[in-house]
Order: sequence, then C-alpha cells, then structure tokens
Amino acid sequence: MKNTYISKFKNYRSSIPENVVSLWDWFNDDSLKNEVDFIRTVDNKEDRNRLKANLPGITPSGTFSKRKGDSLVKHSGFICIDIDSGDNPGVTDFANLRDQLKNILNIAYVSLSVSGNGVFCLIPLMFADKHKEHFEALKICFEKIGIIIDTACGDVTRLRGYSYDANAYFNPDAKVFNQYIDYMTIVEQSLPENQYSNTDIKKSESYTKRKVLEIIAQIQNTSTDITERYEQWIQIGCALANEFGEEGRELFHLVSKNHQEYHPVKTDNLFNPLLQNQYSYTIGTFFYWAEKYGLK
Repeated sequence: MKNTYISKFKNYRSSIPENVVSLWDWFNDDSLKNEVDFIRTVDNKEDRNRLKANLPGITPSGTFSKRKGDSLVKHSGFICIDIDSGDNPGVTDFANLRDQLKNILNIAYVSLSVSGNGVFCLIPLMFADKHKEHFEALKICFEKIGIIIDTACGDVTRLRGYSYDANAYFNPDAKVFNQYIDYMTIVEQSLPENQYSNTDIKKSESYTKRKVLEIIAQIQNTSTDITERYEQWIQIGCALANEFGEEGRELFHLVSKNHQEYHPVKTDNLFNPLLQNQYSYTIGTFFYWAEKYGLK
C-alpha cells in the first residue's frame, strides 16, 4: 500500500481530485479523528449524512483525472467493498464483524465505516481490467457466508469517505483474489446451437433465452437497476417466471442484484408466488423494461 497511489477528493460532492496520495498514508491519517468521533455520536441519520459528506474521500481503485469511468488514469489493483447495516440487518456488532473478517486471507485492510454502522474492506485483485467481473465473484463469495456487500462497489469510480478506526486491520501479505465472473462469456457459451434440433420452436426458445442472457450481462456489466420501482420488479419477475418457470429464479436474482435494497431471501419470497402464473406478463415485458434503460 505504501507504493499504491489513489486520487483524493475534497468531499463527497467533488468530481475533480485535489491530489494523489498513497493508500498507506490515507489509512494511517488520524487528522480528522475528532470529526469522526463526533459523527458517531449523532443519532439523526440526515444530520450524520450531511456531516459525512463534508469529509474528504478517495477513489481506492485508482487515480482519475475526474471521477468518471472513462477518466481512469491507473487502476490501483484493489477493490473496496462496503458492508452496512441496511443490507445486513442481522449484524449488530460491526466491530466484531471487522475482527472476524481478519480471517479472510484476501483482505488487505478492514475498518469501521465513519458512522460505525458498517465496515469496509480492501482486497487486491488479480486482473485490474476485470474490476467488475471480480466484484461479481466477491458478491457470491460473501453471500455464501451470509453477508451482502453493497452493489455500488462494483463501480471502479466508487468513492470511499474518510474514516478512523484505532483497531483497523492491515495485512500487507493479503492473498490476491483471482476469481471473477464474466457474464458475457457465460452468455456466449450458453445454449450452443448443436444441442438443438432445427425446428422453428427450438430455435425460437434458444434465441429468446440468449437474448435475455445478453441483456442480463449488460445489466451486470453496467450495474444498471431495471427494478428500481416495486411495480417494475413484480412485472419483470412475472415475465421471467412465465417464460422460464423455476429456471427463471436465478435470472430474476441476477436482474435484481443491482437494487440498493436487494436481498436474496426477499427476492425468493417474491418469486415463489409468481410461479403460479396468476399474471399475464410475457417475456416482452422484460424486454420493454430493459429497453427503457437503454439495454437491447
């Protein structure tokens, strides 16, 4: 981390970096410790968020000429993931979670968030050009241990605000995370033509599913949420359930994962009654909503 540099921003609203700092210096900076201590005493969430927004921040995944995806100068080789109470209501002691996460060999740094109601982790990546693909694999890895990580962290421009934690954990020998999920490759390898007969019906089924998977790949690669309103979520779930039956469940999860309130249990609980085909939405409804968000 001493030789890994990232962009520093004046506050949460800034889009142009002030300068470049090393990750080591940033995480060892205690100059705003008193401000953090005060923020953790504020009960009102709106007031707390307002105070947090005035703190400086960094883009832990690299240096940028401005905070936009096409303005990345150099990737840092790290991804920063957030774990908060909103996504994980069952977690009540984040200091304990921080200490438990130390046991994961891939974690180079873990600390309490500025509010104290969450933790964030820094993880070295094998392939800097596969930032989003690594993130998709990390989501699954953490879900397997009962933890939901913030879906916004798949964005390479994601800002990490200043925080202070006297008990933060450093591991300079963290194991590089080498797993990744390339949804476009999955799509290309799915439904090989030679497994189907030449009947028009089979060709139609193959085309429909391939097209759905192509759109889901776009959804994942761009972190697009096409389920942002509840009514959209239900309609899309109905469309996938009616078209694919139980097989549509996994597709529904993939479509739903970019929503800020996504939870696997809630998603399953919604999909279960949709399998009874009580609604008339067809797969055309899925394509309709996808096109509304520029996905074709």
